[in-house]
Amino acid sequence: MTLVEGFEPDAIALAALLAREGRAVTIAGPNAAPPPVRALRELGVEVREHADLDADTGEHDEAFLDVWTPEVAPRVVQLRAAGCRVRCLADLVLERARVPTIGITGTAGKTTAAIFAAALLRGTGTTVHASTTARAGNLWPSAELLAPVDDGIAVLELTSSHLCFATTSPTIASVTSFWPDHLELHGSLARYRAAKEAIVLGQSETGSVVVNADDPEAVAIGSLSPGRAFAFSATKEVARGAFRRGSGVVLRDGEHESTIPLPAGLDDPRLAALLGAAAVTLAAGRWPTTLGPLPRPPFRAAVVGRRGSTELVDDGLAATPAKTAAALRERAAGSVVLVAGGLLEVDGLEVHATVAENELLHRACDEVRRAARLVILFGPAAERLANVLGPHRVRLTSSLDEAISSAARLLRDDDAALVVSPMFPLPQPDRERIASRLEELATTARFPGS
Repeated sequence: MTLVEGFEPDAIALAALLAREGRAVTIAGPNAAPPPVRALRELGVEVREHADLDADTGEHDEAFLDVWTPEVAPRVVQLRAAGCRVRCLADLVLERARVPTIGITGTAGKTTAAIFAAALLRGTGTTVHASTTARAGNLWPSAELLAPVDDGIAVLELTSSHLCFATTSPTIASVTSFWPDHLELHGSLARYRAAKEAIVLGQSETGSVVVNADDPEAVAIGSLSPGRAFAFSATKEVARGAFRRGSGVVLRDGEHESTIPLPAGLDDPRLAALLGAAAVTLAAGRWPTTLGPLPRPPFRAAVVGRRGSTELVDDGLAATPAKTAAALRERAAGSVVLVAGGLLEVDGLEVHATVAENELLHRACDEVRRAARLVILFGPAAERLANVLGPHRVRLTSSLDEAISSAARLLRDDDAALVVSPMFPLPQPDRERIASRLEELATTARFPGS
């Protein structure tokens, strides 16, 4: 008996596929089943509506859990204790792939690196299979990648929430970075690290691993792979992989070397992502001859317009302090109006709550105090952030929309940027609204500064 959790489109497609293969499938979700789920009954799928899986998981040999399910959730603990094989759709995609797979993980930078890698590979004439339907512009594995293909390469972005439910590693594994993050989903730093390590633990000597040589923790995770090692660095040479030298990117595979001009306008995070993507392309046996033009993923320090001379920046996917700090690091002191805030809990789990994460929050707030002339806070996290930042230059509002409107009214002509970078989680509809709100500001008359 196989359990598929949730009524999302990927879950529906997965349940249908498994049922057509002759498996006994149950699909369960906490809400009423929409028509596409109810239609699964025609394939023999048992549909459990209004299900509380934490109270009653049922008896299953195998379970495919939703990517948002915390590893510490009672249903996960119960299923594992009962001997059930707990998996996710990403694990099945990796297991069934007929073509080489590239899996990219990391505390930060994985989405941009995956998108850049797909672009560089396509630039070499390679057929690339990557998700087109994942949320928030990610390259998370989706059900469309379960369709069998016999040519090209599959590129997958793998989060810790994928990897903690995975036993299959990609052909080429890349680790962009590692620090304490999302620990509420895993229960401890050790378990979060174990999830990330899963990207290489299933590799063989025929596989490859690509690591950020500027991040010792990423290097340590990569060292667990028995495969061929590649690296990338913005600060030093690497024996095999990609590194920056002056205004160019040097590519090495151990036998050959070439230098490609570096595209202009890359900040440090995007530079690291590009170097990682170039190293991944080499690990796949392809040599890029150009590094641009590069696609820009949404919600990640994206300039969506201007209000006068002030950039309007959507960094809505920055749900952790370190990501906000990265978006501000190259900004001049006192040049930014920052909008930050969000949720203190997700699914009843407190975020940024461990000692290690709290230390990162305080470090990020040091960067905020340096870069921001004014900080507009919103949501349940506003008071916590205000307590860390101190009262100077901080204003509290109740909602994201109010915070953006307030920031717009208080902009001055000499502000370099209005940056919306929450530091805490946001509901996806709020993230998706940030860009449109900022675009509206770019087309309305300026308010006088305060």
